Amino acid sequence: MTKTAKCCAIFFISTLWLVIMRIVFSLVNLSDNVSGWLFAVSVQIIGMGAIPLLLYKFWVKEDIVAGFSLNVKLPPVVYVLAVVIGFLLSYVTTGVSIIWQNILILLGFTHVNSVGTIYSDAGVLVAELCFTALLPAIFEELTDRGLLLRSLKEIKNEKTVVVITALMFGLCHQNAMQTGYAFIGGLVFAYLALKTGSIVPGMIIHFINNASSVLGDWGSQKGGIFNTIDSVINGFISEHFFLAILTWALGAFFIVIILRYIGGLAKQKKQILPPEDSVYYFPNDSRSVDELFGSGFRRELTEKTTFVWYEYAFLYGAAALAFATTLFTYIWGVLR
Repeated sequence: MTKTAKCCAIFFISTLWLVIMRIVFSLVNLSDNVSGWLFAVSVQIIGMGAIPLLLYKFWVKEDIVAGFSLNVKLPPVVYVLAVVIGFLLSYVTTGVSIIWQNILILLGFTHVNSVGTIYSDAGVLVAELCFTALLPAIFEELTDRGLLLRSLKEIKNEKTVVVITALMFGLCHQNAMQTGYAFIGGLVFAYLALKTGSIVPGMIIHFINNASSVLGDWGSQKGGIFNTIDSVINGFISEHFFLAILTWALGAFFIVIILRYIGGLAKQKKQILPPEDSVYYFPNDSRSVDELFGSGFRRELTEKTTFVWYEYAFLYGAAALAFATTLFTYIWGVLR
């Protein structure tokens, strides 16, 4: 079993774990607060943290930092721009979510909101920032970006990798309501990870995006500045919807500009090297051969990386499983 196949298998196990946990917690009678926090621990820390990391270390047997793209030695400007993208993406995905929800409604979907988190005190806010913003920012990026990008390492077309990763990220939320904006966010996260060689900037953006939602919910129950900000934004969107669409498009434009700038920085620092495992020298390294027989004796044997479909069998399985559960949430929303 190749390392690519093993990484795909680990991703499938993580996806399956999420499905199992959804079923288990649907049968457990707990308050929304406690249920949500326990679910986050079981899915994020265990399913997207401990399981993938341990299996990668002892089964794939590669360096975790390199394998999961955990490089932190990036230019400081990348981290600053990640914060900017985080706020822009939070606003843009709000628009994507609204449009996506309305499309689903036109297709017969009925969305029913649960009671949700009850913010009885500031301690609940801290807990929500931890379980809903921080944990997903860390562990979803580890699995849905780091591990998945490692699984797709042999695919050399970056655009293909970005789209596949974003699509899987949308489906792996396993919720029809979240698929649309998760896909858009996934495009940003995957592009940034590929260009910088690190998922850390994506973690920052992911945290800001989720934290914005948590603070908005807190404000809706407790009032204050977050409620004021949320009310102004929602009022603007409801009263000037077409103008709001233009601002979402403008936000997306600025995100693309910033991403291209970061990509340019990464390109300047990247050394031009021959593709890994693509050039072989016979019968010895080139210097020794040249010394013995002259440069004309050296032969370079170049072979292209071939796509072996069955190495990705577990990834196909994960995609099918995630699609099936997402489709189920849609059908359930249509039938109720």
